[in-house]
Amino acid sequence: MKTVQLRTRKYEDVIEWIPFDRLLDVKEIGKEFGSIYSATWLDGIRKVEKINDGIYKRTREPSSIVTLKTLARSNFDFLKEFKILMTCKINDSKLAIYGITQNTETKEYLMVSQYTNKESLYKNLRNNFCSLKWQTKLEILKNISGDLYAIHKFAGYVHADFHSGNILQDQQSYIADLGLSRKTDEKVLAGEQQITQAADIYGFGVIMS
Repeated sequence: MKTVQLRTRKYEDVIEWIPFDRLLDVKEIGKEFGSIYSATWLDGIRKVEKINDGIYKRTREPSSIVTLKTLARSNFDFLKEFKILMTCKINDSKLAIYGITQNTETKEYLMVSQYTNKESLYKNLRNNFCSLKWQTKLEILKNISGDLYAIHKFAGYVHADFHSGNILQDQQSYIADLGLSRKTDEKVLAGEQQITQAADIYGFGVIMS
C-alpha cells in the first residue's frame, strides 16, 4: 500500500486501510472468483470540493456505498489484482479503488472499490440493446476504448480476459476483473500461451459487433 500511496497524485485517489467496523450493512450481491458485497462506508469517499474561484477544499462524502470483493484464491492473487487495479487507476483507468479492509471474524482481506449496480455490459446489452439509442451505444464504446487505452498505454498491462462480462455498466462503463492481467513485457513459461494487447483489441471488436 505504501508503494501505491507514494505514486498517487490526486487526493481522491489516495488508498487507505479501512477498519472493518467502519463498514455497515454488508450484503452479498454476487460471486465470481470470490464473493462481492455492498456496504456503507461511514467515513465516506474522499473528494475535492470547490468553495469559490480558485479555492478548493479536501473533504469526504458523509457516508458512501462501496463494493467489497474477496478472492477465492490465495492472498498472493488478491494482492496481485489489487496492485494491478491501483496501477491502472493511477494511470487514468476509471474504476475507483479506495483501499483494503479485513473481516474481523473470517480474517479475509477485502478490496474496497467504487459501487456500481454490478450489472455487466453483457447483461445490460442483452436486456436493453433494442431500446438503447445509437448515441448511447457509441458513448459506451468510447468509455471502454478510453479505459482500455489507459490500461495498455499508460499502465502497461494486457487485460487477458477482456469481454463484455468483465465490464461493469453504470452511468459509465468500467473495465473490471483484472486478476489474469499481465505486464506487456512479462515473460511466460514454456508451454504457456503468450497473450498480447492484440487479444484485448480483438475482444473489443467482438463487443463492437
